[in-house]
Amino acid sequence: MLSRKMVDGTELVVFDMEWNQPISGKTVSNDISVLPGEIIEIGAVRYEYYDGRLNRKGTFSCDIRPVVYKKLHYHVMKITHKTDLDLKRGIPFEEAARKFKEFALGADLLVGWGNSDPKILKNNLKYFGLDDRIGMDFLDLQPIFSVFCGQPGQQKSVEFAVDYYNIKKKDIFHSATADAQYTGEVFEEIFNHNKPAEVISAVSSSSVNPDMPSEFSFVGPDVVTAETAFEGVSDRLLLCPLCSSKLSETISPFKIRKSQYALLNCGTHGDIFCRIRAKRRTGGKYYAAAVMRFATQNDYYLVASKKEEYDRYGSKGAPLPAPEQTPEAEKQTNCE
Repeated sequence: MLSRKMVDGTELVVFDMEWNQPISGKTVSNDISVLPGEIIEIGAVRYEYYDGRLNRKGTFSCDIRPVVYKKLHYHVMKITHKTDLDLKRGIPFEEAARKFKEFALGADLLVGWGNSDPKILKNNLKYFGLDDRIGMDFLDLQPIFSVFCGQPGQQKSVEFAVDYYNIKKKDIFHSATADAQYTGEVFEEIFNHNKPAEVISAVSSSSVNPDMPSEFSFVGPDVVTAETAFEGVSDRLLLCPLCSSKLSETISPFKIRKSQYALLNCGTHGDIFCRIRAKRRTGGKYYAAAVMRFATQNDYYLVASKKEEYDRYGSKGAPLPAPEQTPEAEKQTNCE
């Protein structure tokens, strides 16, 4: 989606959360789909951007006492090193949410590693009867880092990024407080090692409004051939899924293998990534499964790399590499 560019004085909050999950096979009183995870820790660092640098302004840390999933899931216990006793020392979520909102008040951008935290935060706010609006744009720093470390499109962990920039490891990972601190330091280093204008451009083109839908999926009718399957959803690509305005084509639709890609643009909401895949049902019929979402760095890289492959090799795509032969297989081939 279109978002405001960072300028001197822009304030942002880098945050991370840990949440507990229902234990498989254990009966719970609520619908798990309504509360897939209950937040047990929030950590955050507040920054101000000025003259190409991020300046730290404050930190936030809060442990939360769960009331739904009171017993730690074994996986959560393993990665966070928390215990059931630790959970009992936390404060109620309502109080934690109020304190975090006060800490983040007036900030322009919320930053995290991965895109799951805002969804879980909104989910918990709604479950506990609180206002679930985030109230600021959200930036997933993970694909931004991948671009600037020269490995676009690859998902890297916070620890990988910490090692990449030789950041001193002071605390264990998978603590919300520690991971927020590490994520903030990685963001600092991204600015320190690259041209600020390039970083700001990447940030502006990748931040999204978490209070608005950002991804839209739909399927077309059953048809006889894969080719006609694409035609069944083509009309949906003409209009913005949010405002129904006519979309322009930044990268026109092109088919490669069994998928069609495009990069479209809405004058109000910005760039939209589109991918359609032709799929076949058990009975032999085909249908198209489409997804449209407001583009982020991973999407720009994906559609650009696919277009480059298409321009070079056509709709069949690059030839698949030949399977490697073991020495035994090579020996057998030679004997024949």
